Amino acid sequence: MTQHTRDRGTVHDTMVLERIYEAAAARVFAAWADPGVKRDWFTGGDDAGEYALDFRVGGKEFSRSTAPDGEVYTYEAHYQDIVLDQRIVYTNHMLRGGDRISVSLTSVEFRPDPAGTRLVLTEHGVYLDGLDRPEYRAQGIAEQLEALARGLPVAE
Repeated sequence: MTQHTRDRGTVHDTMVLERIYEAAAARVFAAWADPGVKRDWFTGGDDAGEYALDFRVGGKEFSRSTAPDGEVYTYEAHYQDIVLDQRIVYTNHMLRGGDRISVSLTSVEFRPDPAGTRLVLTEHGVYLDGLDRPEYRAQGIAEQLEALARGLPVAE
């Protein structure tokens, strides 16, 4: 067994992020289900590394990219529950290099709102060994949700 010199602690956190989108739930939900659309807002587009999405219960989402500091980040999610235009539930983990930095359970709810759709994202995260922090994740997800607002497909 290898001896590790860094702290092997965990930090647990639950975050809830809400956004209102001026679009029907079907359009907002579709932006999570369509691989091309999701890649744009979730990873930053074609130049952002590897990306694959198999959007179905039992399906997997995968992305790998290199940060400006040269660190390679890998994200892998497994879809546990999908209710069309209403709910997505998935588990995921992230790696930095070869180190697992977090494991999470996330739900995304699409609720009717007078302005269109209220999206409620709840993530229960376990952040490992001081390699990731809840505030980093909250900032990253908030940026993705803002990119989603800018990238929603135009209504037909």
